[in-house]
Amino acid sequence: MGFCGGWNLPFGSVEKAVRALMRSTRRSTGRHAEAAAVFACDDAVFAGDDRLFVVFDGRLDNREELERRLGVPGASASDGAILLAAYHRWGGNCFAHIVGDYACAVWDDASRAFFLTTDPGALRTLFFWSDRGRLLFATEQRGLFACPDVPRELDPEQMAAWLAMLPREPLRTFFRGIRRVPPGHLVRWSAGKFTLECWWRPENVPTLRLKRDEDYEEALRDVLAEAVRCRIRPGERIGTHLSGGLDSSSVTAVAARALAEEGRGATAFTAAPRHPQPSRRNRFTDEWPHAAAVAALYSNVEHVRVDNDAMPMLDALDLREAGNDWPLLNASHNAWDTAIHRDARRRGLDVMLQASMGNMTISYDGTELLARRLRSGDVVGTLRTVRDLRRGGGRSWLGIAGQAADSVLPVALRRRLRAAFGKGEAGLFDYSAIHPEFLKRSGVAEQAIALGCNLRNVARADSRALRLAVLDRSDHRGHSAMATRRLFGIDVRDPTGDRRLVELCLSIPDEQFAKEGVPRSLIRRAMRGLLPDVVLDERRKGLQAADWRVTFDAALPGLRQEVARLRNSPFASECLDLNRMEALLAAWPGVEATGEQANYDYLCAFSRALTAGRFIRRVEGGNG
Repeated sequence: MGFCGGWNLPFGSVEKAVRALMRSTRRSTGRHAEAAAVFACDDAVFAGDDRLFVVFDGRLDNREELERRLGVPGASASDGAILLAAYHRWGGNCFAHIVGDYACAVWDDASRAFFLTTDPGALRTLFFWSDRGRLLFATEQRGLFACPDVPRELDPEQMAAWLAMLPREPLRTFFRGIRRVPPGHLVRWSAGKFTLECWWRPENVPTLRLKRDEDYEEALRDVLAEAVRCRIRPGERIGTHLSGGLDSSSVTAVAARALAEEGRGATAFTAAPRHPQPSRRNRFTDEWPHAAAVAALYSNVEHVRVDNDAMPMLDALDLREAGNDWPLLNASHNAWDTAIHRDARRRGLDVMLQASMGNMTISYDGTELLARRLRSGDVVGTLRTVRDLRRGGGRSWLGIAGQAADSVLPVALRRRLRAAFGKGEAGLFDYSAIHPEFLKRSGVAEQAIALGCNLRNVARADSRALRLAVLDRSDHRGHSAMATRRLFGIDVRDPTGDRRLVELCLSIPDEQFAKEGVPRSLIRRAMRGLLPDVVLDERRKGLQAADWRVTFDAALPGLRQEVARLRNSPFASECLDLNRMEALLAAWPGVEATGEQANYDYLCAFSRALTAGRFIRRVEGGNG
């Protein structure tokens, strides 16, 4: 399930690495005839000629385009042959021409160098270790750790950044000496040294100017359709994550239409509360009715309900962590997500489509439009936006005034004013149980407190910068996707993270996403007739796992034991505020508790600290 390789290593080290990665019996190995370059792969593409060795884990989503541009012979050409031809034509720049979810390594004998890359979608991972002229790379960190020379030493600064939800440093992992290949980047390694090059530059995508609003709608539909279609290959059994929101509903609907043309169907999974939950302001707490309305439009969609508490929280953590080489993001949400994948495996599915990047692409809400116009001094545009927010967006005058103030005031002043009016905003320690002293020593305290876990504080009035920052901070999805492949044999694919779709959505003016003050206006218009009105006209947000308190309450005895075990770990005791975690458990308000503070305390701060602590103990060997 991936590949590994390196330079100047005993071949036995690479053999051990590939065994750590293996899920299949389709293993291939190769050694360069005149050099110390070695490769091994498990169920991945492996090809070479007298100059190049290429190993590739993933999909070529623009294969027909590449065949045409490279002049290779259509269906008779293997993916490996296409990759070799692409590299011969474009060299290290070839990856900018390849679309798909992939990790790739190339040995180029002419330049005596390795080239390592992953695509911008971040659903494939690639790591490397280099020391004293040696190189070892692998698609999962466990492949590196199979080599006894590779250390397993945790990096305190990365743990601090993770707990503070800071933007990721491109090469950094949780282990000293272990580096990752960042999405959309190329690592060139030669003679014991490496350089990093960013080949994907979405910040430079030109703004798209079309004549009519309908042209933007058509462009979005067309590119979304292609992003979905290339992810549902012949012979594969397809599942989808279907919530009650616009993103997963759009992906499911487009997939259903494409599959129907081939006489095939899909299985859509919706996580829903088994225990009825009261409605909350601007939220609906049961997504099943909205999701069911989507599924009812397409006769080839089988709709499956999965209870949010279908798996005990700690059981789900134990299962998911066995396949994950990175801390999990959220303990409570992991329960229903793991339950869905477990059911999908039982049904024999091969692929799960999701839409986790949709909020930053197809259904971006256009919120930064008012800020941009205010900060640029566009008085007429600002007044027009205020009018639209009032009429089409249904916003109150007070709400619009608050949004305008947030747009122009310095962050510190904005926070003081909000606190003075009793509207204090959540800050770092609302979201995080990082130990304050550990944060101070980490050197990131000032940055973390200023950010306050809100990327709008560093990307103000710039929708493109904001969305790219969110995409960059969401690269943990690759670790989750790799774990899903390992544990369940299911390939997770996200059309809303398709490079072509991301670039299109970044190029579309903000005005289209917030037309006439309606948030997420573009996707609502583009999907009219393909989705039910109950989804398209819903202004509230669906609240996933609204009954998470039930799962948390059932796990309470085990959670107390977990925190007690963390005290046996010097590093967990250093970086986590264990006193606060114990106090939160002692003050647990029960399943009937309401209020946003419980979400901050337990769903965010405690949950993230718990998964970080379990990860630390796992690395230390203390979770046996």
